[in-house]
Amino acid sequence: MDYNKEFKKVLLSQPHCILGKSGITNDFISHVDKMLKRYKVIKIKALKTIATKLNVKDLANEISQLTNSHLLDIRGRIFILSLKYTKKLN
Repeated sequence: MDYNKEFKKVLLSQPHCILGKSGITNDFISHVDKMLKRYKVIKIKALKTIATKLNVKDLANEISQLTNSHLLDIRGRIFILSLKYTKKLN
């Protein structure tokens, strides 16, 4: 599987998960785990309600640690996680 191609495809697609005002819950983490196992590279969008309370970078790092994944990219309130590390494409 070519993770660079998957990264490009995910970058242009709709988010797989939306992080809402309830925050990072056990249900959300298990859902992200399932999505990572299925798609290998996923996009997560944080809503304004959670993004204004906490820094998006901190949220993304916490989710990547809890799911044992790698944070590939952060753009605004949207971030991309992957099971394996790959370099960010320009």
